[in-house]
Amino acid sequence: MSSDQQPRDGWSRRTLLRRGAAATAAAGVAARIPGIAAQPAAAHNLPPGQFGGPAYDAALDADGGMKGIFQSPMIDATTLAGKSLNHLLLVQLKNWFNGFQFSYEMDPKDLHTISATYGSANLLTYNDHVWETYKLGEKYDITDPETGRPSVRNLFWPSRFGPDAPTDPTAKDNVYQDTGIEALQKRGTVFLT
Repeated sequence: MSSDQQPRDGWSRRTLLRRGAAATAAAGVAARIPGIAAQPAAAHNLPPGQFGGPAYDAALDADGGMKGIFQSPMIDATTLAGKSLNHLLLVQLKNWFNGFQFSYEMDPKDLHTISATYGSANLLTYNDHVWETYKLGEKYDITDPETGRPSVRNLFWPSRFGPDAPTDPTAKDNVYQDTGIEALQKRGTVFLT
């Protein structure tokens, strides 16, 4: 089939390339519009041939201990726990840490985890500005339990019990039951998006 012939779905390769180039150009123009400033983000660029970053490399290259790599492609794998909306990926991470730390009595510094999200699950790591600007709660049908309306903030990011949560595993709302990304990062998880 030549590049101008149309397959059954009506899209030719040429049409697809033209539309892709137009979308890329439009995004480039939008990025230069005065008044629409880019928001700073904690990210890094990995040129070809380079992989990871210091935290990622430390988790993968760690000698001894246990390594866990977790992934999720979908934002809608959620469950409500009290007034907090939890994503099953974050619950799995918390349970993995707790299982090795308390059941197998491993030192927390020997537990190394990486979370790799893709697809709509990347929203787990986006800041509140992105959630509000792009109305992600409305688009993905994520209701803020506090307001009863579509979420305009990342419900998965903040620590569930705050920085003063008890460290006693038998205490109510202790740090070991916290599924917020902020808390899981403190336990050593590296989040990739």
